[in-house]
Amino acid sequence: MRHEQRKQIQALVEQKKLRLPWYINEFFDYLDNDGCSPNTVLTYCRDIDIFIDWLLAEGFYPGERNTLPLEVLEKLAIRDITTFQNHCRNVLDNNTNTVGRKTASLKSLFHYLSQIAEDDNLYPYLKRNVMAKVKINKEKISEKKKAANIANTILLGEEFADFRSFIASGYGDKIRDQKRKYLSYKHNRERDLAIISLILGSGLRASEALSIDVNDIDWTKNKVSVNRKGDIDDIVSFSDLAALDLKEYKDIREGRYNPPSSEKAFFLSMSTNTGFSSRLKIRSLQKRFSSYIAMYEKNTLTIHKLRHSFATRHYKENNDIAMLKEVLNHSDINTTMIYTHVLNEDIHSSINKTDK
Repeated sequence: MRHEQRKQIQALVEQKKLRLPWYINEFFDYLDNDGCSPNTVLTYCRDIDIFIDWLLAEGFYPGERNTLPLEVLEKLAIRDITTFQNHCRNVLDNNTNTVGRKTASLKSLFHYLSQIAEDDNLYPYLKRNVMAKVKINKEKISEKKKAANIANTILLGEEFADFRSFIASGYGDKIRDQKRKYLSYKHNRERDLAIISLILGSGLRASEALSIDVNDIDWTKNKVSVNRKGDIDDIVSFSDLAALDLKEYKDIREGRYNPPSSEKAFFLSMSTNTGFSSRLKIRSLQKRFSSYIAMYEKNTLTIHKLRHSFATRHYKENNDIAMLKEVLNHSDINTTMIYTHVLNEDIHSSINKTDK
């Protein structure tokens, strides 16, 4: 993760910490010292923030949120946690896995308060940990079912070229009468096409692509230095087609975005408030991508599904799961194995043979 991105995330965490009780701030300090990534700390922060909002809304404590006493957590019952989980499902419309992640965040907090943190008398902050009795429920779905879900939402075959052509010109044809939107598209077309081509031609995560600096790209070898998930520095190859779109964006980058000499980010966004360009943020990219997909025939596509599209195509062409694991930077090959099922028609063929 780039230094500037780390600082931005840490600033968000510090802002949220002002709203939280002292002992939760200690928990975040513990996570920092334990080597937890900034993004993970921010996720914990958001999950716990939602939980405290719920506690106050339900009347567990009448005071300010940053003065919530430890005694409130000590007295919580399992039924209270179940009610919070139902709130996440029914009111916040969270799916099973999201509720499970929020439950995991609370389990980590309560574990710290009951097993690690100590007061002046060397006693734990919490003597009773209700979260120790709570199970994390995950969506039960087979690898073949996951693969089928992926296959229905990604780019396959000729759709790679079709989608690239849509970003390059098709989208503009559809919105030509919407002057403001069309001007924004024309201004950012080369940049957006370069990002999409890079992900489709390398399998990078969107956040990894946006972390790239100007000097990270080796134009002679079609390779780029990236900071990958887990804060790992890596060298990633990208396709010749991606290189063409990247170079086209490179040629117009300075003239169109006019970055200050101190700006190292390769992918830029022009600020509407200051008039200065800076590194394109993931939320801005997701918003722009949603606008494209709203006009495209496959509206189930997301920016992350481009990575799935690349992985599926890579396995089909190379039939090498170990190589794909390395390319995708997966820590566990079982995560990569799902792509062996996406286009696997062997099972269907074998069943048909029984009829013969």
